[in-house]
Amino acid sequence: TVTYAGWMSGYGYTVRIDHGNGYYTLYGHLSGYAVWEGDEVNQGQTIGYVGTTALLETALGDHVHFAVTCDGKSVDPEDFFDLA
Repeated sequence: TVTYAGWMSGYGYTVRIDHGNGYYTLYGHLSGYAVWEGDEVNQGQTIGYVGTTALLETALGDHVHFAVTCDGKSVDPEDFFDLA
C-alpha cells in the first residue's frame, strides 16, 4: 500500500510503500510518481520515474534512491534479490 507520494525534504519526489510485517520501501529523487497515497500496488507496476529531484541531486545524474526498512531500522536491499 502506498503510504506517501509527494515531495519529501532531502529526497525530492518520493514514494513510500508499506509491504506489511513492518517492511517499507522508499523510492526517492523521482522526476514524478504514478501512484497516490492509499493505492494498492503490485510487483512490476510503475510507481514513479527516474529523476534528479532534491537538493544537489542534479550533480549525481538521473537515479532512484531505494531504501528498505523493517520496524524502523534500515535493511540491506540486497537481502531481497537473488544475485546468483
